[in-house]
Amino acid sequence: MDFSAIKGSRVLITGGLGFIGSNLALRCLSMGCNVTVLTRSMKKEENILSVKKLLSVKRVDLSTSTSSVASLRNILPGHDYVFHLAAQTSHLHSMESPLQDLQDNCGVTLALLEACRLLCPSASIVVPGTVTQAGRVAAVPVAENHPDWPLTLYDAHKLTCEKYLYVYHQNYGLKTSMLRLANVFGERQQVNNPRRGILNFMLWRAMTGSPLTIYEPGDFVRDYSYVQNVVDALLLVASSPRAVGRAYVFGSGIGLQFQEMVAQIVDAVHDVVGVKSEIQRVPFPSDEEKMDVGDFIADNRKLRMETGWFPRVSFADGLRKTIQFYHEGLKESIGEQQDL
Repeated sequence: MDFSAIKGSRVLITGGLGFIGSNLALRCLSMGCNVTVLTRSMKKEENILSVKKLLSVKRVDLSTSTSSVASLRNILPGHDYVFHLAAQTSHLHSMESPLQDLQDNCGVTLALLEACRLLCPSASIVVPGTVTQAGRVAAVPVAENHPDWPLTLYDAHKLTCEKYLYVYHQNYGLKTSMLRLANVFGERQQVNNPRRGILNFMLWRAMTGSPLTIYEPGDFVRDYSYVQNVVDALLLVASSPRAVGRAYVFGSGIGLQFQEMVAQIVDAVHDVVGVKSEIQRVPFPSDEEKMDVGDFIADNRKLRMETGWFPRVSFADGLRKTIQFYHEGLKESIGEQQDL
């Protein structure tokens, strides 16, 4: 994979202290980029603490700004790449707070696009979506031509954001692209909240010896994406002329039954940490079952062909890297407590 176009460039990342954003920021810094991170809160500062002096952190809340252009006038100009990763990402939360989700996803994205149109119209703009924008799929694997019938407001709002990107490309020539992401896991994700990534939540419970719960029958299939593979794809889409104006289905292309994923977590955590968790099975809660999209595997052929991307880290290797990352953090936390 060729990332040479990104090296030494000026990169802006909204939501840059978050899960994917912080991993992207670290990668860009490793390539000699001038990195600016936008955040509305410093709560996740630990994600970039080791490199904080090497990048610029700006506190801007686009969801409450009366004028995105005014708030970004001294920030956006001159950037080569804009990665818009600030978003509300919980399907359940979107149904509980519909108008807030509309603002946090559609409102913020539209505000940023308008600011880019006026302040940095030559920048490449990449926004992540979700594979669940398609709703329940007819068959797997799923490609870009599958019809979209979203089941939650989060999915519908992300689909709307995708259309915003297309409109700004068609009418103003902005270099916009979207990646519909599938079940991302890896380092620096919040692990104590099942609404912020079920795999990492399960992984953390396993590492702390808590039981893991499977909704019956547990045989639904998902495509799990290691975060460093996601970062690879974001960079390649941003720098590929063929990706301009496009939206891609993103995933490993390999499906795992949920119960198989949980079993692999239990075994991998036991190997690395020495803790063996129990697995419990319960009925599928009816409110969550209504929002479940069923089986999903990504057909990533278009992304591979047009950008040169491929999943360089396997699921098993990504899982072990993630466990090791949190295991080191857990050991440090225990050590600090013992020193008190």
